[in-house]
Amino acid sequence: MNILSIDTSSNNCSVAVVSEKATLGELNINYNLQHSVVLMPLIEELLDRLQLSPKDLSAITVSKGPGSFTGLRIGLAAAKGMALALDIPVYAADALATLAYGVFGFQGILVPMVDALRGGFYTGFYTFHEGKMLTLLEPTILTLEEVQEKLAEETREILLLGDVLDKLPEEVLRFKPQVVLAPQTFNIPKASLLPYLLKDRIDEKDHEGLHTLVPLYMRKSQAEVEYEKKKGKLL
Repeated sequence: MNILSIDTSSNNCSVAVVSEKATLGELNINYNLQHSVVLMPLIEELLDRLQLSPKDLSAITVSKGPGSFTGLRIGLAAAKGMALALDIPVYAADALATLAYGVFGFQGILVPMVDALRGGFYTGFYTFHEGKMLTLLEPTILTLEEVQEKLAEETREILLLGDVLDKLPEEVLRFKPQVVLAPQTFNIPKASLLPYLLKDRIDEKDHEGLHTLVPLYMRKSQAEVEYEKKKGKLL
């Protein structure tokens, strides 16, 4: 089984091919949010370097967000278009779980936080137990202060990761003695993680419906907010 994996939820445009035994290859362009230009050429280059054709693919995994509105639309459109053309299944996971899974086995609470603008962060709480990642808080939008409140009684180590580390000062983020800040390598979602995160669903063939798979936006875009303001729908 060769799985093409796509993550365009952040500035990082990431594509990978994962087999049953290994990650065969991965390409990342973490620059200038140029997914519309580089995504398909990256996929073509990766398949070419691996001496694979689209017909050698068995499934596609993709990040459904939350994250960059435009990036998510581009990634999901590519995944759904290729799946339809090749008649192969698509499996999707949220970008926060993907970030958390990149620190597999961390013995504490994983708190990915991604800028949602207007003072909020896309976030969720995760932990590992007996080799499985468990979701303690489903994806939501919280301020750092609200995250602090929810973790006020937590005694385990807390690992913060995501672009929040670029948005707020270190002294603000270390709101408890046991808070750990992730190194930069863990702070962007990578496509190669998705097939491993989704392994149980892939084994069970619990794939998405192409007509019902939509981005996990969680809030209106800034353009939609501005449009509604102009129309007098918002105060």
